[in-house]
Amino acid sequence: MRARLKPRRRAAPLGPWLRYMLGRCLQVVGLLLTLMAATAFFGTPDTLAMLRMMLAGVLFFVPGWLLARRDPGQG
Repeated sequence: MRARLKPRRRAAPLGPWLRYMLGRCLQVVGLLLTLMAATAFFGTPDTLAMLRMMLAGVLFFVPGWLLARRDPGQG
């Protein structure tokens, strides 16, 4: 029987990965919502509706950024 030259790596816990992926999904939703607001209301006089929709995108993006700040694979 041969001895192992490299020790086995322990699997990372699932919780940090789920939090990270949820954060990334929230970031993508926020960016897409902001992009849709910018394109849907381009050239229209309804600025208040555009700003509200962009605010909704920011309210999705910021919590996503806070959740995904640390990549679990980095350390």
